[in-house]
Amino acid sequence: MSTPIVLETPVALSVAERVRALVAVGAARLVLTATRARPARIGAILRVLYAGTHPDLESRECALRARASVVTVSLRAASGGHGCLLRSVATVIAARLAGCVVVWRVGAASPPPTLHAWVEASGEPVGEPVDPRLLYRPLITIGPARGSRP
Repeated sequence: MSTPIVLETPVALSVAERVRALVAVGAARLVLTATRARPARIGAILRVLYAGTHPDLESRECALRARASVVTVSLRAASGGHGCLLRSVATVIAARLAGCVVVWRVGAASPPPTLHAWVEASGEPVGEPVDPRLLYRPLITIGPARGSRP
């Protein structure tokens, strides 16, 4: 049985955005390899990226642009549900490199048991065709510390 894959539309990127996205995708692949793609371990590494940040750095526009740049430079990240882990981790890294932060979430649904990873900014999922909070119960949430100030 095969699953249809729908790719996201690429966007025009500046040289700086393209470099940032390529670095983010490469770093995300290293993170996934080092953690063996285990969400709890990935979350531990992502917490380092949030050191010194606060929720005021969340920007929906910056997050949408970071996600769009990631799916433009990476075919695997652009491939619908199959690239959600790479796409979400790379988006977190790209957003952080651009000076903003997003919230990283992993949720579960059943039956059959499935996992999905996504990012949120300003309390809303970023770039998801369907709100994943309607389908998945969030299990892991990693983001800037609430109430903290640098």
